[in-house]
Amino acid sequence: MNNSFDRLLVGLIETLRCEVLPKLEGEFVRGQTFGVIYMLNFLRLRASWSLGYLGPQIDALDELAVALAAIPGLPEAVQRPVIAPRAADATGLQAARDAGDAQVAALIDWLGTAGLDEATERATDLAIKAYIRRQLRHELNTSARPMFAEISLGEEQTTPGVEPPC
Repeated sequence: MNNSFDRLLVGLIETLRCEVLPKLEGEFVRGQTFGVIYMLNFLRLRASWSLGYLGPQIDALDELAVALAAIPGLPEAVQRPVIAPRAADATGLQAARDAGDAQVAALIDWLGTAGLDEATERATDLAIKAYIRRQLRHELNTSARPMFAEISLGEEQTTPGVEPPC
């Protein structure tokens, strides 16, 4: 039986935290180990092959496409994200996300020079801002917790009321 990549990373993180860190001497080497733990957490949460990471980004592009289609007065020829069939693999999802982001960038550039009526421009701007806010929330929610204190001090920092990992 094979373990998932996520499970392997969780195992590495736990081993470093519970088995390796307690045996290390010196602030510097412990800080470096916390840096490795941070990077492993980052990879676990945001690796490009993670369907859980890419799926919500495609959902946000789809929602933006629907919102833009509902704006009266927005010309049909305007560059906008297209709702595409879902790819079965992460490579396909990543390509769709990148193409959608390029279309959004082109739309933003076009909107700056389009000369639309005020209501259409405002509605389009609000739809784009909602998309950007959703993407930002996703980025923040899928980022590893910063470990600056652990890296600089070489010791685990705990949150009051939260059980330490080991």
